[in-house]
Amino acid sequence: MRRPLIGFSWLLPGLLAAILFVPYAINFIVHASFGEKQFNSLVMTKLPVDGSAVNLPAEIKQYEPFTITLQLDTGKLAQRINRIVDKSPAGVSLQRIEGKVSPEMQAELTTALLPFEPRGPQPQIYTRYGETSWTWSVTPNESGRHVIVMKLQLQTENGGQTGVKVADLAEIQIFVQKNTAEWMRRYGSWLIVMLLIAAGFWWKFRK
Repeated sequence: MRRPLIGFSWLLPGLLAAILFVPYAINFIVHASFGEKQFNSLVMTKLPVDGSAVNLPAEIKQYEPFTITLQLDTGKLAQRINRIVDKSPAGVSLQRIEGKVSPEMQAELTTALLPFEPRGPQPQIYTRYGETSWTWSVTPNESGRHVIVMKLQLQTENGGQTGVKVADLAEIQIFVQKNTAEWMRRYGSWLIVMLLIAAGFWWKFRK
């Protein structure tokens, strides 16, 4: 009886090699052939605030923490919002904000895939210039495009009733560059272990 051309001693290492290296090889070839498109960070404000109030690094790399800073003169922002609300016709308002907005505000980040600290609404920290400053540390574990939403908790007073209104301050679109060196440092040892296991199976079953 003839032996099959491809024995089990070759099949298992071949499957392991395919599982390990084929997806990575395809991804590497695609990026090497077409390059990786990069985009500048974009800040789109949804309240009367200049985009320069949000500070981001010029370059963001995978696995490397970066800082987002928000600096606002909350007194002037409250005045602008109140003027817009006062001039808005009945039934039409800025993000459904009603009544008078106080300069006392809290800021918060929300995002789907990016770990960051601190979480939840953050109180105001005043700087020596009379502005309020908030800072977050973000660690991007996934490369590519990401969206971060910055929100404000506004203290409002309407008809003698006080309340809290959560409004979107800005939508931030960032692009995280791949960090191949750090990826290899983190996961390269696992690849070596899997290669050694595949080689061990091959050596065992070839005998």
